[in-house]
Amino acid sequence: MKKKVTISLAAVLVIVIAVLWLFWGADTWDVQVSGVTGDGRNVQYRIETVHTDTADTFIFRNEDAGFMPPYFKFNSADLQALASRITQDCPQEPVTLHGYGMRIPFLNMFPNVISIDAPARCINAPSKEGPAVTKG
Repeated sequence: MKKKVTISLAAVLVIVIAVLWLFWGADTWDVQVSGVTGDGRNVQYRIETVHTDTADTFIFRNEDAGFMPPYFKFNSADLQALASRITQDCPQEPVTLHGYGMRIPFLNMFPNVISIDAPARCINAPSKEGPAVTKG
């Protein structure tokens, strides 16, 4: 009897950990940023994307996680500005979004963006002298 209870509890624990990892586990997506919405106060920041080389759209939320482990995210306004710059300067350029969460349409759930990896020419601010030059 004790062995069955132990096995049952272990199975439940594995299922709970798997569900938590699916929701909070980190993931990456290769996408093209097509737009941004929200003001961060009344309307949640959103980053609108298209999967690279497809027509499939994918929406991400961009909100601070605060002190919620393991992400401790406090830079949603900075990420929103970066996504906006990418939308304006490099809309066709593939970028990598890092984040966590799942997309569940009927629950209106979106993955939360942690960081954006984009080419330097899409990230650097334009200068009066011409295109940004990166030192390598």
